[in-house]
Amino acid sequence: MQEGHPVAFESRKLSGAETRYATQEKELLAVVHCLRAWRHYLLGSKFVVKVDNTTASHILTQPKLSARQARWQEHLAEFDFYLEHKAGKKNHVADALSRRADLAALRRITPMSASRVTNDIHELIIENMKKDPQMMAIMKMVESGQLKTFWIENEVLMTKGPRMYVPRAGELRQKLLRECHDT
Repeated sequence: MQEGHPVAFESRKLSGAETRYATQEKELLAVVHCLRAWRHYLLGSKFVVKVDNTTASHILTQPKLSARQARWQEHLAEFDFYLEHKAGKKNHVADALSRRADLAALRRITPMSASRVTNDIHELIIENMKKDPQMMAIMKMVESGQLKTFWIENEVLMTKGPRMYVPRAGELRQKLLRECHDT
């Protein structure tokens, strides 16, 4: 949640073995899956993961863990977060998404396309590109033909999807998130 708004949703079908996991392990599996999916956004940030299962919110602090839980704990250790319980009755959005098949389309994340970017934001991206050393290094590699997974379009770095690479410098990423999720 960012300022009370969900930032993204993620889901996948459980494997045969996963369907037999205990409820708290399924909750934790969901957390592990989401953190893997959003790793590049979450590393280096402090955040809270809200789960609707009380036991799941404490599972990683138990003195004895199963081998599976220990593997998950090792994976989760690279993130700066904590699990917080949020009762299902108060978690209407997640509850609705997990229970209503007709809302399956909402579970998919649609990245912001370049066509939806206003001129002001396009200029901000270009301005912030110059302040981001990592981005400048990638741009040089693209221009020299060393990277095939990126290309430059309208002075902006693009990657598969096509998705726009947004510089880390400044408040631009936060501004884009607010613009996309507050509308």
